[in-house]
Amino acid sequence: MNGLNETIAGAQAVEISPPSGLVPQGLTNFLAELYSNGLLGLALFLLLLALGLALHRLNMKRTYERVAATTKGGEVSRDELREEMFIRQGANFNAAAVTAWMLLFAAFGYFYFLTPEIFPRYNYYQVPALASGPLGFAAFGFVVLLLALGAAAFIPREFYGYYELSRKMKVAIMLTGPVLAISIFLSVQQGTTFPQVEQASRLLAFLALFASELELLWPVYAEALGGMR
Repeated sequence: MNGLNETIAGAQAVEISPPSGLVPQGLTNFLAELYSNGLLGLALFLLLLALGLALHRLNMKRTYERVAATTKGGEVSRDELREEMFIRQGANFNAAAVTAWMLLFAAFGYFYFLTPEIFPRYNYYQVPALASGPLGFAAFGFVVLLLALGAAAFIPREFYGYYELSRKMKVAIMLTGPVLAISIFLSVQQGTTFPQVEQASRLLAFLALFASELELLWPVYAEALGGMR
């Protein structure tokens, strides 16, 4: 136990591999500082989710007000309106969307909490029984998936059921699953090579994570911006 803690403490001096010559040194250092800031990443992740939820409520409120304005005295209930507005997007899309949202939370967990690099006191290596097990990485992901199951099952139905999604939009949302799988794979790779950190892989995992989150929330943002209807 003490030996493991000493190893973790020693690993805090993370060895970062030299950046690629294709990216300027200053830009590389800035991006490394960006994705290594755990509090900033956590805040950004939650902010995008909170903003999506707030905009969704705003979209529903505006729709209700437009419909109510066309009736005498606004004689329409919000529940009736929601029922009339609900769009069945298809079983295949719904399954892919739920999977993508589960992978989103898993990718976030793997990126920020798999190694001590970002959160030294809160990470996978702080659970010795898990870290020393042959299936530790898989067990870590399974726990994250279980924790995310409720949100992953609720969010797609609540968000996508009230928006007209084009075929291209559906394909883009479904493709976030493979993209997030790449982010998870790269984070696991970093976990196996820690304390050495390969900057290019770390950056790609970061970009895949947050680009996927934006894509999953984009129907809500697009509607709020007036670009979908």
